[in-house]
Amino acid sequence: MRGTPRRRRTGVLAAAALLCAGGPLSSWAAPAAAAAAVTVPVRACPAEQTGPGLPPLGAVPASVALPDGVTLPPTAAVYGARYPGEVHYLVAPSGWTCDVVFFSADGGEEAYVHPGAPAADPANTRFTSVVQAVFISGGAQTNIDLACGFIPRAGAAPNTCNAPPRLPADQLHPVPTHAPNLLLTAVGVPPDAREPNLPTTGGPDRTVALLTFQTPGGPAQEITCTVPAASAPVPTCQAALGHFLATGAAAEQLTRADLAAALTDLNTFVAAYLAQP
Repeated sequence: MRGTPRRRRTGVLAAAALLCAGGPLSSWAAPAAAAAAVTVPVRACPAEQTGPGLPPLGAVPASVALPDGVTLPPTAAVYGARYPGEVHYLVAPSGWTCDVVFFSADGGEEAYVHPGAPAADPANTRFTSVVQAVFISGGAQTNIDLACGFIPRAGAAPNTCNAPPRLPADQLHPVPTHAPNLLLTAVGVPPDAREPNLPTTGGPDRTVALLTFQTPGGPAQEITCTVPAASAPVPTCQAALGHFLATGAAAEQLTRADLAAALTDLNTFVAAYLAQP
């Protein structure tokens, strides 16, 4: 069963040329300085057993920089999930419990952050509230099946989609990009609706999710966010989905401008869907 935008420096040759030529500087505007990165603490998830013959678990740093365009609300935190040789991060409410899942048979990597005690088998546990992420699906067919229920192109020939039909009540929102092989779709699932392709759904609150898929065969990634209506779900789920997009495999296919536009579009969808009565 079951990787950030690049920055570039702006030169000052134009200003130097104007100074040397004695030209007026009143009509020249200096480039704006890049905003300092916002660094936040990381809460390390408990280690998962990985089995013999695998690289050691990645080390979780004490803090990380937030991606541009992502705001961490005061009631949320960044969690670090350790896997053989690497660490993945996800945003969820502060004080929740983080369970890491690693499928040693195929390298699948998932994490579940939820209230209450740790779950012995989080992948098969029903959570009323949860932020869940699939960082690595575990293989070619699992990439397709993770996405094709919401992204038909993921299951187009020669691919075969084995995912069950999605709920008609789901609200789908393709997130636009200028990357032709990158497909992003946000999903809204109503309260009390069990979406068969999103096992963490079915509780009393609305769920928002993001599926990413790179044609023709992946990778695919997924994140879902279900936060109680009384706990300010909009900023938390915006941060959860936005951070996942900006630090995941999809961001490697996006320019800085396209990633910023995608984050804005995604935030708008999350706010509108979670604000529905």
